[in-house]
Amino acid sequence: MASLTAAADGSHTSGAMIALMPTVEDAERLAVEGGEAVDQLHLTLYYLGKGADFAEDARQAVVAAIRDVLPHYTDRPITGRAFGAAHWNGDTDEPCWVYSVGDYRDTPRLLGMLHGAISMALEEGLMNVEHPDLPEQHTPWVPHICAAYSDQLDLINAMEERLGPVVFDRVRVAFAGDYTDIPLAATVTAAAGPLRRQPTELETRARVDFAQMDDAWHNAVDGALEAWADIQAAQREQITAAVHAAVEADDLDQLDALTVDTDDATTLLFARMRTYAEQAGRAQQREAEEQGVTVPEWSLDDEAVTAAAFRDRLRQLARTTARLLGAGLVQSGVRQAMRLFGSGSAPQVAAQVDAHLASLSDASVREALGGAMSAAQNEGRMAVLAVAPPGTYVASEALDTNSCKPCRSIDGTTYASLADARRAYPTGGYTDCLGGSRCRGFVVAVWAEDEVEDEQAATTGTILAASAATIPPTRSEQGGTVYRTVQDHPDCGADTPWAVVDGENELQGCYATQAEADEARAALAEDDDDANEEPDDVPGEMSGDTAPWEGPLAVEGIVTGDGREFAEGALTWADLPVPLRWNKEDSHGGEARTIAVNVGRIDQIWRDGNKIMGAGVLDLSDEDGRRVHAKIEGKFLRGVSIDADSISDADVEFVWPEDVNAGTGDEEDDIFEMLFAQPEKVIFHGGRIRAATLVDIPAFAEAYIALLDEQGAVVAGGVPATVDEVEAAAAPSPAGVARREPLRAVTAGAGAFRPPAAWFSDPGLSLPTPITVTDDGRIYGHAAQWGSCHIGQEGVCVQPPHEDEHPYYRTGEVVCADGSRVAVGQITVGTGHAPLHYGATPAAEHYDNTGSAVADVAVGNDAHGIWVAGAVRPGADPLKVYELQAAGQVSGDWRRIGGQLRLVGLLAVNVPGFPVPKMRARVASGAGETTVKALVAAGRPTVSWGRSQADLEADAVRIVMRMLSRRVHPGRR
Repeated sequence: MASLTAAADGSHTSGAMIALMPTVEDAERLAVEGGEAVDQLHLTLYYLGKGADFAEDARQAVVAAIRDVLPHYTDRPITGRAFGAAHWNGDTDEPCWVYSVGDYRDTPRLLGMLHGAISMALEEGLMNVEHPDLPEQHTPWVPHICAAYSDQLDLINAMEERLGPVVFDRVRVAFAGDYTDIPLAATVTAAAGPLRRQPTELETRARVDFAQMDDAWHNAVDGALEAWADIQAAQREQITAAVHAAVEADDLDQLDALTVDTDDATTLLFARMRTYAEQAGRAQQREAEEQGVTVPEWSLDDEAVTAAAFRDRLRQLARTTARLLGAGLVQSGVRQAMRLFGSGSAPQVAAQVDAHLASLSDASVREALGGAMSAAQNEGRMAVLAVAPPGTYVASEALDTNSCKPCRSIDGTTYASLADARRAYPTGGYTDCLGGSRCRGFVVAVWAEDEVEDEQAATTGTILAASAATIPPTRSEQGGTVYRTVQDHPDCGADTPWAVVDGENELQGCYATQAEADEARAALAEDDDDANEEPDDVPGEMSGDTAPWEGPLAVEGIVTGDGREFAEGALTWADLPVPLRWNKEDSHGGEARTIAVNVGRIDQIWRDGNKIMGAGVLDLSDEDGRRVHAKIEGKFLRGVSIDADSISDADVEFVWPEDVNAGTGDEEDDIFEMLFAQPEKVIFHGGRIRAATLVDIPAFAEAYIALLDEQGAVVAGGVPATVDEVEAAAAPSPAGVARREPLRAVTAGAGAFRPPAAWFSDPGLSLPTPITVTDDGRIYGHAAQWGSCHIGQEGVCVQPPHEDEHPYYRTGEVVCADGSRVAVGQITVGTGHAPLHYGATPAAEHYDNTGSAVADVAVGNDAHGIWVAGAVRPGADPLKVYELQAAGQVSGDWRRIGGQLRLVGLLAVNVPGFPVPKMRARVASGAGETTVKALVAAGRPTVSWGRSQADLEADAVRIVMRMLSRRVHPGRR
């Protein structure tokens, strides 16, 4: 028999904790002779201190916080693995034997994520109640189950015989001997995956088959979408015929009043909606009959006034949907025709418009048809409820994976009459829904055999879905939260067996007699009536609403675009969770004005090879969190960069270029370059991750976050967008909403634009020339003039950097008319300079991601400065070309690479750092003639911007040498 220590006297059970509890079967297997009792075996997630220090309201706040956070991480029992036995605290008076527990292979990292989430939830849940200070938790947190408090070593044999999988079926919140167990139950699965939450008690009593309902809806939408292809084909013919006629007549105004025939579309959609409405009505009838209710004969085909009214509503919805879809197709076709007008013959333009319409994504059509089918479903169910006996009607928003705030607020609301329910859900979804046609809310009917009022508020239940928040008790005009008196409540003691609970069965208090409990219940109800007069928009109402994410945060052993590197094994991280932030506003034009806001948290960080991975949740209760979620879903944001500290104390390694004068063209060493050379990269051998920030351009191209569904599959974000995703994002918008057209690839043999090769050669400018755009799309001019001083640098003359070639700018390629290929870069319009702290790669990506490239150009050096020559891109936005032409100036962006400043970008600006004087030159006419001649009559003008670059550099060297001399020989001048 192993000897037991002082802790085995039960004193450790006086504490408070949050713990995972194994199933009875697994607990019996893990228990060892003389060790912890079977019902006391647990895996501590958070130690709270002494249970006696927590008052009742603090205890309830802890329980509520845990109930709220659990659904975001698991919707079923958790399986772990006891993989070893360990002896802890052998040098203290409380030695113990523990099982080491790890994640099961099907749910990697779940235990760590749950531990971090509970830590964060506790802090938030206890903010507004009096509570003792929470004790410091042991770090690092190591999942374990204490088997026995003993100093004997022979227990290891018995424990190793018991290793293996461990299933945890509940979470226990314990305050000494008083505890609450929160079950981990499986969720209901529909056709598209798990429901947003579990069915409530009333939905279960209503016999709603969510899986069947979801499957029927998807089948109805898919069938309608397939049939819609013929409708769109006919409408495309009408649009292309009108475009052909307008181009042939050279009259674009003919397209002003263009419409398409939607009669066939209305007929088709109405027929499918009526069929689906009848199917949904039969499902509602089955639900009623399974509750023992007899439903009178009903049909949407008979001549009864009720049936006719529902048919008319369906016909109106079908007609409106068909017209909106037709108008959207017309808008897309007309926009494309306007872009192509004058670019070719009438058949050519019409064919290109038709190809554009055929390539459009079906995303907007599917959404519109989905909204129509949701409306048909609700109309069919309402048609049955209109002839059935009166019952209790409940708002249900369980089918939407992500619901808007109004729908979450109305979810679970009960209505005493069908008229009230109909006003809230007049057609396809809740009337105040912000999701529009995407909303799939509906009304559930319950017929009670006995008193149902005491159970109406129980509709919120425990929600166990990974992406949903717990829905709070809701009120409608028909009443507030209902409280009940319960005898022998398990959380009440023997002296106070009477309890008052709310609609979620949450304990409100324990009382010695039924009379005291009834009095307390009446007081709570009265308080609720007073509270019901307050505005519905309560701050923090969605505090539990989150969405899970995962992705690589950084990569060790590779260089960032701005020349930094973390050595392998260098990064550590602070105690989790840590904040996830969003770069809400970035610097513009080099001016520092970055604004970062907190949008979520990082619950777990781990290594995967040389990648530092992270996982956590976005905070959807916050406006910024919802914006970030939408941006990631829309593929507008996915990059992430770590915020690290402890770098200043780490070993820092500087890697210098082998030859600091490389690329200068000088045979002799340049003292100025030698004195001020920059390292090629800086390697940090330490750093601690304190947070991470979502950015447009991350330091590591491999760093991103991806949104996950309940099964952990990526649903948005992550890898770069595919061509199909780009096309889907460019789907036609609803009528009246402007949308950018998708970028179409131009391939050889398809009429690709090929400018003359001479356009990209040195134009031979006879004087400094601003950027010039000719009518045929040729571009030439100077980006900067030698000897000029940067106008943004006061007190010092910073001149344009000189490099013989421009390989970091000319990274693209253009095929010319003669088949030759020339290396080019782009002129960007519509953005500011990249922030000054960006490296070369992020700076170049900044212009690609934030502006519009309107021209492809080559660059080089002549006697006056840096020349630019090339062509306007085919299909470039005319307004952007106009902006470039009106500005007549471009601003260069140079970044230090390998110890030398290199050109990485050119963008059109009104006031460049190195302005070029407005002395206009033009290209002479004539085939193959490329020399640019000045439009001035007398000679070549001279433009003086100050002293030569060589003179200024010589002065700079002398100044530096004098400074060094004063340091070496103090006191001399």
